Amino acid sequence: MFSVSYAIGFFVIVVIVAFLDEQVERKKGKTDYGWAKYLDCWRPKNPNSFIPKIYSIIMEGKELTGYHIALFSLVFIVLHVPFFTGVSWDLIRELETLSMYFMVMLFEDFLYFVLNPDFGAKKFKPQYIPWHKNWIGPIPTDYPVGIGVSLGFALLAAIFWDINILGGWGVTLGIFIALTLLSILVSEIMRGRASA
Repeated sequence: MFSVSYAIGFFVIVVIVAFLDEQVERKKGKTDYGWAKYLDCWRPKNPNSFIPKIYSIIMEGKELTGYHIALFSLVFIVLHVPFFTGVSWDLIRELETLSMYFMVMLFEDFLYFVLNPDFGAKKFKPQYIPWHKNWIGPIPTDYPVGIGVSLGFALLAAIFWDINILGGWGVTLGIFIALTLLSILVSEIMRGRASA
């Protein structure tokens, strides 16, 4: 399932979702609008009830919102579309899909900042992004955790089916990193032209 065309195709989806996310959440005159802070969306009546509390723990203190349920579900379903269009489903392919899900969501989150006129790569720092509470050096802890979970699902698929799955996962990650670096470059060039 991991392949160059698969990686490029899903990176395009990542960019589109990141752009959509930035367009929906952006609030004119504000820079602290992340994580649906100003969106009029569903929020649990009791944020301390079981599901919202577990979600907050897993997501490092982030609030459960209807917007994020919809966004995460949309990406999850898009990644499963091949199974509805003729690709046969099995546990190995599901593990690969889950691996890809965590990789996609991690890169979508980062590209949200890269593509966002109020942030960009230069403002990808804790003082500008209060909803990412924990950082390891220059990155939120969510990112290495997400890569670890993605790798874990790929490793399970490799153990149960084919060790070459790990190579495909590595190639996919490499393509995502390369295309992300290209996105940063293009975004910074465009940001420079807009301010000139």
